[in-house]
Amino acid sequence: MNYTQLFKNLRESKGLTHDGLARLVGCHRNTVLNVESGRPVKFKTIAELMAKMGYGGNSPEVKSIALLWLEAISGINFTQAESSHEAYERVAQYRASEKEATRLLGELIMRKHLSVHQIRTFHYAVEHPEVIAVLENIRKLQAGDMAGR
Repeated sequence: MNYTQLFKNLRESKGLTHDGLARLVGCHRNTVLNVESGRPVKFKTIAELMAKMGYGGNSPEVKSIALLWLEAISGINFTQAESSHEAYERVAQYRASEKEATRLLGELIMRKHLSVHQIRTFHYAVEHPEVIAVLENIRKLQAGDMAGR
């Protein structure tokens, strides 16, 4: 069973329709439909829906939904013993690449002699990736203008 099926079964066992649960929570009907169809949904949203259906944060139902949701988004089957090993390996790989990226960034900052203001601006851009996307689009537009001249 996956989290979408379990969620639907739990909703139906409470006698709630999509609209009924949405009204109870104060959200749009599509939010409930998104959970049950497997569209990307934050777990916080699922937990809020579960709470409004009467399932506490430590209930077996919420714990089961959480585990199944995590399996769905990570691609790791946590019900198999070897999966925990795989999860630890993925975390270790992430941490190794994060450490390497940090080292390279430090070297770049030192090599380019960035000012505190430049570092803060860079940090802001990293925290707000939409800024980087806007800058990339501006560069593309400028490159197109230059090519047209």
